[in-house]
Amino acid sequence: MSLKMKVKVLLFLALFMLSCRNNPNSENSPDDSGDIRIEGILENGIDRLVTLDLMGPNEFVSIDSVRCDQKGRFNFNFKGDGVNFYALKYTEHGYVTIIARPGDRIRISGNPSSLYPYSVEGSDASELVRQLAESHNEVLEALRNISSSSEAILGDEDYVDKKQKLNERFDSITAAFHAYSKDFILRHPESPAILIALYNQYGPGLPVFHPLTDLEIYQFADSSLYSNFPANEAVKSLHSQLSAALQQLRNQNPAEQIKPGDRAPDFVLESSDGKQTALSDLRGKYVLIQFWASWSKPSMDENRFLMECYKRFGNSNFAILEVSIDSDRKEWEQAIGESLPGWYHLSDLRRWDSPVVDLYRVERIPSNFLVDPAGKIVEKDKFGEDLITCIEKYIN
Repeated sequence: MSLKMKVKVLLFLALFMLSCRNNPNSENSPDDSGDIRIEGILENGIDRLVTLDLMGPNEFVSIDSVRCDQKGRFNFNFKGDGVNFYALKYTEHGYVTIIARPGDRIRISGNPSSLYPYSVEGSDASELVRQLAESHNEVLEALRNISSSSEAILGDEDYVDKKQKLNERFDSITAAFHAYSKDFILRHPESPAILIALYNQYGPGLPVFHPLTDLEIYQFADSSLYSNFPANEAVKSLHSQLSAALQQLRNQNPAEQIKPGDRAPDFVLESSDGKQTALSDLRGKYVLIQFWASWSKPSMDENRFLMECYKRFGNSNFAILEVSIDSDRKEWEQAIGESLPGWYHLSDLRRWDSPVVDLYRVERIPSNFLVDPAGKIVEKDKFGEDLITCIEKYIN
């Protein structure tokens, strides 16, 4: 398995695989023969349907469903096997995640009109999940507001300036939650709740932690969980996957990476005007392949140097081919503005799942490759003034 695949396995290991079995040697383990009782009261919850599911290895497994009484009360009493994650659903706005083990008596209170806020008693791990979930929800709401603001300013004359401020706000919010989540994991190493923090996302393809840049926190979580839950299948899977990925990182052969001197892999993508464009269509020119995204501030900042390169060398045998790691066509098209001759904008709008990303082994953006007229890569990841100087050397 390639390093990229191992990273994806680590990154997208489903939270639903957290059917945890506690370490039987832990002195704090409850009596495994005891039942689990989950009860609660919902404001305005008369006759409200409440369901309880076990988060199984590959799916949610229904345990039971009940309706609240005339006072909005409900309860579940069932046999449990070790420490498990459960989904308690009483609203259309999501579900409450509960961590329970045999012998637990857990009490929930909430309101069907909204998932947050809710309260939980009788389970320290579930309370940690609540704190994390409510903080995460606040972040997601803030990011949704940024997205709405981005749509609202489309077409404004000062769109670029406004968009940059929104990008800076996005970076600030996500950086703060990254720090919060890291601190959460470091402060609660013995709780299975840190698995949720480890795999949280801002959205599809936007993880809070990435194994390539946050290996230390992955290693910390792995060592803590493996010490406390060595028999747990999800923890064992995380441990083995991380160990294999780390070993491959240590033994990684730089020759496996795309590098200067290699032939540039050909590819075909759709351009912003709907045409299919291939890298080989530009054979005979120096081509700067730039991987970027409209939502990436460093990418947007680098575009001014690309513009300078185009002004200086656009009339020579030089072309710019930008491959966008976007998923929203409107944001992508707004960010590129009017296309210029010799400047190609391509994307399949599949973000990091684009085959071209794998083809060029791109792990971060911006990233670029300068390809000579014969189709050979001559430079890699040159930015700013260095990029201008580099291209001038070849063009002249």
